[in-house]
Amino acid sequence: MPERADIHPMTHISRSPRPPASRLRSPQDFAAGLLFGGIALGGLWLARGWSAGSLAMMQAGFFPRLVCYLLLATGLVTMLRGLTAEAPATLGWAWRPLIAITVAVVAFAALLDRLGLVLAILALIWIGGLAGRPLRPGPFTALWATLASVCVAIFSWGLGLPLQIWP
Repeated sequence: MPERADIHPMTHISRSPRPPASRLRSPQDFAAGLLFGGIALGGLWLARGWSAGSLAMMQAGFFPRLVCYLLLATGLVTMLRGLTAEAPATLGWAWRPLIAITVAVVAFAALLDRLGLVLAILALIWIGGLAGRPLRPGPFTALWATLASVCVAIFSWGLGLPLQIWP
C-alpha cells in the first residue's frame, strides 16, 4: 500500500512524555490534592468526638470541622485539576523552602512559652525568610511590628488567651 503524502507514518505516537492511557495530566497537583484530603480526613477523624454545636452556639468542634471541610474541598478541586490541567514538568524538590518553613513553625512553637509571642514571631519571620529572598531591614521590621501587633491584639487582648507577650 503506498503511503499518502499528507499522513505521517508516526502519527500514532504520542508527543506527550506520559503514556496516552495516563489520565493524570498534572501528577504533582493530584498528589497535593491527595495530601490535602488525607490531612482533612485525619482532622475530621480526630474531631469526631467533639460537639460542633450550631452557628448561634458554636462549640469546640465547630471550627476544626469547618477548616477540615474547607481543606477537603480544596483537596478535591486540586485533585480534579491534576486530572484536567496540564502542568509543566517539575525539576525536583525545593528543599530550602520546605526545611526553612518547617523549622520556622517548629521554632515558633518551641519559643512561644520561653520568649513570648513578640519574639517568637520575630524568630518565625526571620527563619521563614530564609526560604526565599531575604527582606531588607525596613520591610522586615514593618512586617514584624505589624504581625506582632495584630497577633497581640487578636489573641491576647481580643480573645483573652493567656499568652506571654514578652519574656
